[in-house]
Amino acid sequence: MRKLGLKMRDVIVAVVTIVVIGGLAMGVKAIMDAQPRLPYSDKGTTISWLPSTVTRWRSTIESNAERYNVDANLVAVIMTLESGGYSKADSGEAVGVMQVTPATGGDIAAKHLKTPVTKYDLKDAKTNIEFGVAYLAYLRDEFCDHTTGPDWACVELIAAGYNGGPGAANRVYKGEGLTDTETVVYARDAFNMFREGQSSKSPTYERWLERGGQTLVDAAKDEK
Repeated sequence: MRKLGLKMRDVIVAVVTIVVIGGLAMGVKAIMDAQPRLPYSDKGTTISWLPSTVTRWRSTIESNAERYNVDANLVAVIMTLESGGYSKADSGEAVGVMQVTPATGGDIAAKHLKTPVTKYDLKDAKTNIEFGVAYLAYLRDEFCDHTTGPDWACVELIAAGYNGGPGAANRVYKGEGLTDTETVVYARDAFNMFREGQSSKSPTYERWLERGGQTLVDAAKDEK
C-alpha cells in the first residue's frame, strides 16, 4: 500500500506538471497571436537610403506608426513608392504623400481610423499620412497572421492590397498570384525595399528611381 501511495503521488505530480506546462504554452501562444505582425518599434524609421523628401516626414510617420502599431519603416517604404514624399502628388485618382483615393479615404475615415471622422482634407499632408497608416494597419490585420512566414513576406501582402485593393492581397494570400502588372511590380518593389532596409543602399530603390521615381523625388524637393 505504501508503494502504491508513492506511485500515486508521482502520477499526481506528473499530471500537475503537464497541466502547468500546457497552460504556460497556451499563454505564450495567446500572447504571440495577440501581437500583430510588423508592429511599431521605438527605433522608428531606420532605413538609411530613404530620400530626404521622405525622411522630412519622419515625425508624422513615426507618431502615426506608433498610434496604429505599424512598423515605421513599412510606412516610409510605401510613402516612397507612392509619392517620393511629394505632398502635392496627384495621379488623377489618388492624392497626397500616401496617394489615398477619395473612395478609399471614405472607408478609412469611417472604419479604420482610431477616431472616425466625417470631415477631412486628403490634401493635408498630416491627414493623408494618418489615413495611409490606418489603411496599412487594416491590411496587416486582415491578411497577415502568425502563420504567414517572416515579416518581410507579410509586406508583399500589404503592398498588394495598398496598390490593388484588398482583393489583390487576398489573391496573394491564397497563392493565386496577381495579373495586374502594376500591382505585381509594386508589391515586389515594396517587398525588396523592406528587406534591403538594413543595408546601406537598395538596388530596388535605385531601379525605382530610374523607372520614374526620380521625377517624384525632384518634384518633392522643389515644392514649397
